[in-house]
Amino acid sequence: MSKNVYYYCDSNEINTLATNIEHQLSKADWTADAILSHLIAKLKEENKALSASIQFARGTQSSKALQAEDAVVDKHFICLKQFVSANLYLSDDSIANNASAVWKIIDSHNLNLHKLGYERQLALTHALIHNLEDEKVKPLVESLIGVSDRVTDLKASTASFESRFRNIKEELANIEETIAPSIQKNEVRNLINQHLLPYLNNAVQVMPEKYQEINRVIREHIEGINTKARARKTRKANEEPKASAVE
Repeated sequence: MSKNVYYYCDSNEINTLATNIEHQLSKADWTADAILSHLIAKLKEENKALSASIQFARGTQSSKALQAEDAVVDKHFICLKQFVSANLYLSDDSIANNASAVWKIIDSHNLNLHKLGYERQLALTHALIHNLEDEKVKPLVESLIGVSDRVTDLKASTASFESRFRNIKEELANIEETIAPSIQKNEVRNLINQHLLPYLNNAVQVMPEKYQEINRVIREHIEGINTKARARKTRKANEEPKASAVE
């Protein structure tokens, strides 16, 4: 059975391991053991920071997807403006006049709203869509060539963009300061390897009836994570030669 947590365990693996260790330790009352109680509190603190850093890193990836969705909304808004603008120059005066009325509505909501911050952009876009779908304005929009479909596109992409934006805000709402997962995972791993395990080893020698079982269970969790990390490392090593051969 492995003695320590492997150095190449990734952030998610160590986060899972620490969470499992916390859970196992919570099943018994260790308040009489001041040292172990301190180690448990420290493990919770460091693992909470690791969880936050992982969450933030995921949020950073999500933000890239958010930017991509925002770009789609921007394109749909610009496309809407272009179609309305094109209708201004039609020879049919009725359509041209309707286009002028619709253009004024867009202008009143900021012709450059796609260049604003996310919150302000969403507020103005929602207001614009609401006004374009007003029962008095909608017939004007529908009389224009290709404009109704552009409003539909803008509405759909805005809804998708807003949903992702709100989710990211909720995920990161409570994260004020974060450390890179690759750094914070080492804090958790070192705490387990250099402090918790050595202490339990000594405690087992003195009071096996109290500490032997928790020591065994924790080491089983470590072995499980190490096995997973070892398999991942082996799999990656086997894939690298194949990738080089393809190149």
